[in-house]
Amino acid sequence: MARTKQTARKVTGGHAARINLYVLQKKRGKAKLAAQKPSPKLQAITNSLTLHSSELCVEMVEMSGFVMRRSVVEWFGIGKAFYSEGEAILSDPPLLLGGFQHSMTSQVASLPTALVHLHLEALEVGHSQVKMLHSFLANYFPKGGYKFSQLGFNLATPESMEVYEKAASNLAQSLSPYSRVVLIITTHSDEDRGDLFAGFLHGEAVSSKVLEVPLKDVVKGADMIFNVCGSIVTKEKSFKDVKKAAQIFNPRSMILFDAPHLQLAATGPYLHSLLDNTIIQGFDVSSAALFALHDSAMLGRHSNIILITWESEDLVVVKLVWTDKKIRPWGNHLPLLCPQCGTIQKWEVGSEQKALSFECKHMDHGKNMGLDGESLPPKSFTFTMPKNAKQLEQGKKGTSSWLKFTL
Repeated sequence: MARTKQTARKVTGGHAARINLYVLQKKRGKAKLAAQKPSPKLQAITNSLTLHSSELCVEMVEMSGFVMRRSVVEWFGIGKAFYSEGEAILSDPPLLLGGFQHSMTSQVASLPTALVHLHLEALEVGHSQVKMLHSFLANYFPKGGYKFSQLGFNLATPESMEVYEKAASNLAQSLSPYSRVVLIITTHSDEDRGDLFAGFLHGEAVSSKVLEVPLKDVVKGADMIFNVCGSIVTKEKSFKDVKKAAQIFNPRSMILFDAPHLQLAATGPYLHSLLDNTIIQGFDVSSAALFALHDSAMLGRHSNIILITWESEDLVVVKLVWTDKKIRPWGNHLPLLCPQCGTIQKWEVGSEQKALSFECKHMDHGKNMGLDGESLPPKSFTFTMPKNAKQLEQGKKGTSSWLKFTL
């Protein structure tokens, strides 16, 4: 009996998905059609009297000699959206249908973007997280303008170094058309020195200082995300090398984590929100890094966040620390066991202004624990808000919030 090919019908649920904003590509196509018609001025005005909010963009697009300023402020403020040779064509704003799907201050026509994953050769971790971010970003660029690249490195021998440098040079050249580059580096770090694992020699891992890793061709102007364990920032000499590398390689920003053994699954929601706000919505990294804290409490329990950006020509280093009144007072860790009686319990908290006090409430706490058999007072801790910290509104939920330290 002949086999019959069966193809499952593709469905997306009860409603059709909304169309993403591909304004730049779409308007170029309309401009070409308008240029072929005898009355492009009339056609451009007629076709654009009614626009949906999904077509909003804070860009300027030229159509057959006209400039359409599609700024939300102008559409809802001044009310004159179309210009020809500096003069307004329409006295009333176009009719907008629907509602905003993003922030009213954002842009949704993303610049050409490249996502690059630079990883230690033969490293198994990190790929699934990066592919998740790639799948998210790729959906916003169905007609081009997006590139995803992966490059493994093994810098342990001159031969493997030469192979890497050639591949990195070719990669850097291919990135030239892209205005935004996100570079994710995944490797291990030495627990004692904070050096990055650079490759394998005779089957054994070798590491090198951050400054010695050849990144200059790929990094300049990129947003760098380090999928690396926390010793790279907790070790003083290594962290100094990171800041020197920022000045030499000149990236747009750096994101690092200080967890001793970083779990990449915990960083996923934060990085997803960060790329959404920077790449898709067009916000600056400093603002987006704070806004992304709204859904990052689980990351905060696991790791602090280090953000390195530029202010004019000065390097700005910020540390973001999660705090909770009951379990992480002002960013400090409460012990799981009472160090005096050894019981596991929920610490009782009291507060006075910015000070949080905790006391063991075990019924037999301190009983017969003195030198002469006398009872000892309950074990207590007191934490105050650090003077150099700023409590943020972003990510504030219930008894938890985030603190910002400028290092």
